[in-house]
Amino acid sequence: MDIVQVAKRAKVSTATVSRVLNEFPGVREKTVQRVQRAIAELNYVPNPNARGLRARRTRLFGLIVSDVNNPFFPELIDAFEAMAAAEGIEVIFTHTNYDPHRLQNCVRRMIERSVDAIAVMTSEAEEEALHQAVRAGIPVVLMNQRKLAGKYPNVPVEYTAGFREALEHLLSLGHRDIGFIAGPQRLNSARGRKDAFTAALKSHGIHVRSEWIAVGDMRVEGGRKAMDALLAQQPRPTAVVATNDLMAVGALQAAHASRIQVPRDLSIIGFDDLPIASMVHPPLSTIRHPRREVAARAFALLRKAVKGEGKVDDSPLQPHLVIRSSTAPPLGIKRH
Repeated sequence: MDIVQVAKRAKVSTATVSRVLNEFPGVREKTVQRVQRAIAELNYVPNPNARGLRARRTRLFGLIVSDVNNPFFPELIDAFEAMAAAEGIEVIFTHTNYDPHRLQNCVRRMIERSVDAIAVMTSEAEEEALHQAVRAGIPVVLMNQRKLAGKYPNVPVEYTAGFREALEHLLSLGHRDIGFIAGPQRLNSARGRKDAFTAALKSHGIHVRSEWIAVGDMRVEGGRKAMDALLAQQPRPTAVVATNDLMAVGALQAAHASRIQVPRDLSIIGFDDLPIASMVHPPLSTIRHPRREVAARAFALLRKAVKGEGKVDDSPLQPHLVIRSSTAPPLGIKRH
């Protein structure tokens, strides 16, 4: 796809298309809309290499995350921006809102801005969307996308270690009836966390009860609804582990609404160790996700890719359990 085909579709000259792409003044609004419609219909991506002949490096990195409203990502963004600023690199970022199909547009916008490289720190990554960057000669690094690890630089996170620590903590308290709040199974990260949790159960010889696994939407409301479903089970779990802290907070709210005391009647463990985990009552025990380490690894990978240098450390990052006040022995078992 090239600018000539866009001009034909929009019934304008290539010069007009160029003026629209570069946001030059003097083009009528109706013409601008017609050109933009043709660009969208043809899925045209401007060639950053042609601009690069004039400008060389832009010293601009793109950062794509899943949800800017999720407290998980601001710390990652902040760490990434700080490292970029230290080297005189600017960062632009956008988010997919957990919709893998939106990634296509996110990547295209980054290419149009002529970024030098893109960090795709999302829960899901459609390979077709990434092909745009490859065709444009722009390096891409992913977060924990194991299926694409052989094709793109990847920052792996080993969920199993964190869930193993959480499970061993609950077992040491005397829990055997343990439920789980999973994220949407269309997301790689949600599937990975659920698989890691069930693997930890099986490694201790504990039966995985499907009725004790509820699914939420990664947000507080989703956690509240998922916990309501678990509390309706007879018997119900004595402890619940959530895929992320936001749903763990929702689970805590659902327990309070049902007059179930945490941790006396029910233990809850989250995942991510967001700031909110230590602010709620009781403070949440949670599995700390190494967000700043992810950002540092991603930035280092992009810098090396831009310079054409070798790989950096690709060993998996390890989450670890942070014990606070939302876990205790189940009723009937005395503390040691």
